[in-house]
Amino acid sequence: MDTKYYVLSLLLLASSLFLATTRKKPQYPPGPKPHPLLGHLLQIPSIQSWKYFDRLSKQYGPVLRLHLAGSNMIVLNRPEDAEELLGRRSYNYSSRPPLIYAGKYQSNNKRMVLLPYGETLRQQRVAFHQMLQPRVVGAYESMQEMESVKLLFDILQSPRNNIRHCQRFSASLVFYLSYGKRLDDDGDELAAISDVLQNFVQDTTPGAHLVDTLTFLDYLPDFLAPWRRKAMERHQMELKLYTRLVTEVKEKVEKIDSGFECFAARLWDQRDTLNFDTEDIAYVAGTAFEAGTDTTASTIVWFLMAMLLFPDTMRKAQAEIDAVVGSDGKLMPGFLQIKDLPYCVALTKEVFRWAPAAPGGFPHYTELDDEYKGFKIPAKSMVIPCIWSMHHNEVEFQDPYTFDPERFMGKSDEQFDSFAAGHYGFGFGRRQCPGRHLAGKTIWIGVTRLLWAFTIEPALDHQGNPVKVDPNNCTSGMTSRPNDFPVKIRPRSLVHAETIRKEWARQ
Repeated sequence: MDTKYYVLSLLLLASSLFLATTRKKPQYPPGPKPHPLLGHLLQIPSIQSWKYFDRLSKQYGPVLRLHLAGSNMIVLNRPEDAEELLGRRSYNYSSRPPLIYAGKYQSNNKRMVLLPYGETLRQQRVAFHQMLQPRVVGAYESMQEMESVKLLFDILQSPRNNIRHCQRFSASLVFYLSYGKRLDDDGDELAAISDVLQNFVQDTTPGAHLVDTLTFLDYLPDFLAPWRRKAMERHQMELKLYTRLVTEVKEKVEKIDSGFECFAARLWDQRDTLNFDTEDIAYVAGTAFEAGTDTTASTIVWFLMAMLLFPDTMRKAQAEIDAVVGSDGKLMPGFLQIKDLPYCVALTKEVFRWAPAAPGGFPHYTELDDEYKGFKIPAKSMVIPCIWSMHHNEVEFQDPYTFDPERFMGKSDEQFDSFAAGHYGFGFGRRQCPGRHLAGKTIWIGVTRLLWAFTIEPALDHQGNPVKVDPNNCTSGMTSRPNDFPVKIRPRSLVHAETIRKEWARQ
């Protein structure tokens, strides 16, 4: 009996060892052949890298790996993979890759969008949630409507400066919510903030600074690292601007007995609870402003281009608006009519899908080793959800390069409650954009009123022929918008123009 058990035990042990040695070990996700030293560092283009990722996904599959001189980049090109890893496994995928230039030196590790997952991020998100949760966003509708009238008035007065007007529209609302005042009309504050935003977008683009890939370069002394001085100069410029703005708020809070309400004022009031110093408050309020400005403006500019390329959608939206508020131009649509304007809601969502403002997605970062679909995903890997690929996947979005609001029609009443539903432009998991509800409603009111007020047409060349525009001619970085393009924007009637002037005079 003992001999039988002994032999059986040996057989079981041998079987276990055999299975352990023959079991297929997880492999890295597939990808192109790397350089032996630099990996794929020189293969990833700095211009529209999201289209490169999309091409790779068609060759190697939806989950692919690139190797950047010692670090791993995992690119996710399908939403189901991003939802599983960045959503359901968010405990491991909610950090950010450390950026030495933009994070350590330019932001002094204070910018929320770049923070690793941890207590500092949690505190900042708590503060953000108070300003940006859906039930609070509803209280901002009157301000959104007022700023949209300013947008219409500015374009009526100076239609050729449409990109600047879109930037001011997106900036002014969040500026007011953050600092309790509207942007000045001379444009100085908008110009200063635009410089900060432009630098930040450029400096956070993957591959923008070699030190973020070859991190040992950070050990170089200052005289061999001129990039460090430049990053710190940009930090001082940002800090000076944002500190001035929150200091002005503090002075108003101390002077106004009845109470002065804005995001920065609440941060000052809760500074001890949140354990924030002045620089924390400056960057938290500044981050709120940054997050609500660049992507919103870019989305509205993409809308203008879409109307040039797909004019039938503009006419259909205008017909819907006219059926609700009348075609005589005397009444402007607003949030009271949103449920009566489903095509305008669908059109807004289609702008988010057709031309996402952050097409490459914001990178996540793994804390632990993981395995997914038989693939090994190492700890300390950069994980990029390629929004462009997800939005241009023919399986989910038929004929994806065509701008077609009809694809969002007839879904459910959900489309009126969340402009983030049905696409992936606001990100995934715990790093999903906290301002998505505010941004969606801001863009809807801007787009819908532009459709009500103006006809958007191609500009004409010297021979009277329409000037063609190309959506591929766009900026590259963490966010993207069309480069300047000619467009003719004219009032739909004299009555529409007069209504705009009267509405603005009432503000």
